Amino acid sequence: MQKMAQGWFSQSSGTEDQLQKTTSSSSSSLLADWNSYAATRDPDDGSGLAFGFDIESAVRSANDTVSGTFNVVSKGVRDLPGNLQSATSTVPSGKALMYFGLFLASGVFFIFIAFTMFLPVMVLMPQKFALCFTVGCGFIIGSFFALRGPKNQLAHMSSKERLPFTLGFIGSMAGTIYVSMVLHSYILSVLFSVIQV
Repeated sequence: MQKMAQGWFSQSSGTEDQLQKTTSSSSSSLLADWNSYAATRDPDDGSGLAFGFDIESAVRSANDTVSGTFNVVSKGVRDLPGNLQSATSTVPSGKALMYFGLFLASGVFFIFIAFTMFLPVMVLMPQKFALCFTVGCGFIIGSFFALRGPKNQLAHMSSKERLPFTLGFIGSMAGTIYVSMVLHSYILSVLFSVIQV
């Protein structure tokens, strides 16, 4: 196969002497073979295959340029305050994204049901609105737990500046369920649903 390829590149008549001569020379690379072939070709024979420059050095120069550019760019990325590795380490997995989408869609569905079906009849049945709305909010919060992970989401929600809002939201959800299911109070159900919003 090598003899056939060399014969094709050399466009010779395929004499054994020329093939023996080219196969006996041991070279370090295909580019070195090409350079030695190009050096032996007569540039005036009209074939147009001799380029008149060293391809191997041109490829090395291009490789060095690309490598140098890549090293400069990667050094610049490493020196950024939030480097690329820390940014990509927080990318959620496909499974986490699937659970996030599932919980978020469920939450939006329950809130949609609460507003379209039970808000018009809230005077008659405030418990149904309050429960659907609370379950929807619970699913939406659960979707962020699935996306960020339970530990990260709890740390985020219990940070100093968010803790009062987190406690107020969880308290209003628990209060909504309590007054809806245990006390069956219309006014308190509406009040806790408004606090929850």
